[in-house]
Amino acid sequence: MITKMIEGVILKDLVVHRDERGALFEILRSDEEIFRKFGQAYITICKPSWVKGWHYHKIQEDNFCVIKGKAKIVLIGPDKKEFQEFILSQADPQLLKIPPKVIHGFECLTKSECWILNIPTEFYNHKQPDEYRIKLDDQSIPYKKWKTKKGW
Repeated sequence: MITKMIEGVILKDLVVHRDERGALFEILRSDEEIFRKFGQAYITICKPSWVKGWHYHKIQEDNFCVIKGKAKIVLIGPDKKEFQEFILSQADPQLLKIPPKVIHGFECLTKSECWILNIPTEFYNHKQPDEYRIKLDDQSIPYKKWKTKKGW
């Protein structure tokens, strides 16, 4: 099932194939409608009680999948008038597509680290990063729950 949210945001449930040996699930395929382009793949790790956010990209789409632990991922619409919260976890794998200009961040909800696999559409350009940060306590952000949290 695919659910649409803020314009361009897609939450896709992942099908887990289990047997006596373990499990397997596909995260993103190049023949799916949700796939646009491959830039790189990386894992970002967040410690308990920390927030990694706010930021957005002008070009890049992110494709987040929590592969260890549980995370709250918050998206803010480009107009900064709406926000959406998503709880993603390794127990119920999902892929969250975050389009350009959507402000986002995440918080670890487990007692140990959470790991998020990101498959963005662009590779990270160290000389000219497509990453624009906003402070957690920025008054223009409508999400109040992280205003006093540890993080950036």
